[in-house]
Amino acid sequence: MSDDLDRWGPTRRPKGKARSLTPEQLELADELQLRALALRTASDGDLSITEAVHLAAVQLGLEAPQAGPDAAPD
Repeated sequence: MSDDLDRWGPTRRPKGKARSLTPEQLELADELQLRALALRTASDGDLSITEAVHLAAVQLGLEAPQAGPDAAPD
């Protein structure tokens, strides 16, 4: 059954309902997508898209936050 779900394309909001993301949110979404794709590729398809995204999100959550240019030094 999960194979059928993996074949579905991304869901899209109806036009006019899209939400703008901040640059930080876009960067995080890109990082999540890249990690999930890498995990799924490394698993030779044993991970579903959903499982790969969940695992990538856990990995991101476990990492220490990186200080940005606006962060004050400790």
